This record gives sequence, C-alpha cells and structure tokens, in this order.
Amino acid sequence: FPIFGRAHLLRTWGGIVDVAPDASPIIGATPVDNLYVNAGWGTGGFKATPAAGWAMAHTMATGEPHELNRPFGLERFTTGALIDEHGAAGVAH
Repeated sequence: FPIFGRAHLLRTWGGIVDVAPDASPIIGATPVDNLYVNAGWGTGGFKATPAAGWAMAHTMATGEPHELNRPFGLERFTTGALIDEHGAAGVAH
C-alpha cells in the first residue's frame, strides 16, 4: 500500500481480543474437574483483575462460585441466562 507510506500512526492493534458472545467475562469452574477459567474480558479485564482474582480464589478454595462471579459462569451459555451488557462494555467488538 504505497499510499500509506507517509501515514503517521499514533497506535494500532493487530491481535485478537477474547470476548464472550454476551460481552461479559467467563469466570468459574468448567465441566472438567479442577479446571477453572477467567477469560473473555475483551480489552477491559486489566481493570477488574484484583476483584476477579479474589472471586476466583474463593471459587477455587470453596468449590462454589463467589456471589460476585456467580452470574458469570460458563453454564449461562447453556441455560440462556446471558448477561446483557453490550452497551456497558464500551468496546465495539
């Protein structure tokens, strides 16, 4: 693209962003014994890391999801209890 030869870019992104279909993270246990997941945060997960880590530690230690991460379990995709937060995500994925 020779036309872009003189373009000045401030920043760019060429990677993937892990986003769940309902634009909310997946936090909790999986159907596989002792396998937990904390993913799907998109581009905003770094802001929630302390709280998500704390809730995940509780989940792993007790075997039950903490009340903060209970709605974000993987099973919401099979039960239909999706979280409607596309507008609050603040990203256009």
